Amino acid sequence: MVKSDKQKRRRALLVPLIFSSFFLMTTTYAWFSANRMVNVESLNVHVQAEGGLEVSTNAIDWKQVVNVQDIIDARSKYSTSVNQIPYEMSPVSTGGNTSNGKLEMFLGNATSNDTGDFVLVAEPSVETESFGESSDGEFIVFDIFFRVKANKELYLDGDSKVEYTGESTNGIENATRIAFIVEGNSADDPNISQGLNNASTVIFWEPNYDVHTTHGVDHARTTYGITTTQTGGSLIPYSGVTSTITLANSVLVSNATAASYPSYFKDMTMDITTPVSGATNQQLLNLTPSVTKIRLYLWIEGQDVDCEDFASYGDITFDLKFTTNPS
Repeated sequence: MVKSDKQKRRRALLVPLIFSSFFLMTTTYAWFSANRMVNVESLNVHVQAEGGLEVSTNAIDWKQVVNVQDIIDARSKYSTSVNQIPYEMSPVSTGGNTSNGKLEMFLGNATSNDTGDFVLVAEPSVETESFGESSDGEFIVFDIFFRVKANKELYLDGDSKVEYTGESTNGIENATRIAFIVEGNSADDPNISQGLNNASTVIFWEPNYDVHTTHGVDHARTTYGITTTQTGGSLIPYSGVTSTITLANSVLVSNATAASYPSYFKDMTMDITTPVSGATNQQLLNLTPSVTKIRLYLWIEGQDVDCEDFASYGDITFDLKFTTNPS
């Protein structure tokens, strides 16, 4: 489906799209086996700014709550911002490496080689300042700034979640990841704060780690040889992509791990994992009396067992809430 066709169906930023149903193969594949995408219905960013916590998208205008429009408007006072919120997301992967304060992301696809084996190909996916129908981005990314005048602990609120918004879930929300890149601290000088890109700390969050659809369970077993359950499952380890992978590299999808292909993958460790229900507040970092810049990445992880063709449609919503309250 070409982009011009998709543009005809789009109405307004972050509104559900009307789209034709995809024909689903009877076999599931790791990643998506065709040019399939998942629609972003909405992105909610909420800061519970009690106790002296302030938030901004440009390090100039400080508020108690910021929203998606603030992220879109950031460049009016933050000329070097690179915020990206596309209508649709495709599977990408990262091994957690950073360059110039940005997370190295790779767009992947499962395809068959000359011998009929399914192999993984991947290429860099670099963010651009873009939104909605003008965005060719594959994932969501934006900067946010926190300001405090005394030492504070910043928490990811337990109500933060990623959800499928259809009548019944297809499981793609279980393949999502969020990363918080701490770019550094500065005094209350917007020019200095905006220019921070140290990537001193990267915090990875996997939501919905304990649930899978029947297709996800089957995919884990048949593709990766992993046994799991639909509910109450344990965290499943995986390896993130770290470099370009070509068809000639013959990287088998079923064996796409750092142990088998150390040149292309890195074993990932999640800093925060939350179940589909009953999550508690999770500490992110300690804020010092200054301005702290954080770059947030939200994506569909192609190396997750829940990233398979039966999950390659529908709408998902991201709801992020931050607080200084530990409970």
